[in-house]
Amino acid sequence: MRFAKRTGELIDVYQAVTQMTDESGQTYPYTIDFLLENATGPAEYVGAFTANMHTDQAHSAGADAIVASAKARNIPVISAVQMLRWLDGRNGSSFENVIWNQGSLQFAISTGEGSTGLQALLPMGPYAGSLTEITLNGARVVFETKSFAGQQYAVFPAMPGQYEAKYLSH
Repeated sequence: MRFAKRTGELIDVYQAVTQMTDESGQTYPYTIDFLLENATGPAEYVGAFTANMHTDQAHSAGADAIVASAKARNIPVISAVQMLRWLDGRNGSSFENVIWNQGSLQFAISTGEGSTGLQALLPMGPYAGSLTEITLNGARVVFETKSFAGQQYAVFPAMPGQYEAKYLSH
């Protein structure tokens, strides 16, 4: 959640709602394992998890357990600055010129600076039919099918350009 001034103007600071600390009696690696298993497992939770560890010494058992757990699952560990840069890039990205016409969804994606690795999601169906193909500037886009909160989506790299998604009617 982004913070704002009293006037309502957004400022470039975010509240981290899922936070692991080394001062609140959380157990490591149990806490991070639980979060990551639920994010990557059948529960399909999606999140960015914040670690507030006091690493004044060269060794921090909590921080070491968090990094080891993430690395074991091939999940990136990044700094707050990296996360903020990516969030700014994501927030500066958009779908534009969206047009639906008889089984064809046309749109453009514009990406913001810092949005490296940004992915887009399109529903696989069933409302408009079944998604059969996505193209970017006329070239076929490879996509994965993933489930989030029980809904199936096509997940693909969000690159700038003109897209068309084709749906087969039921």
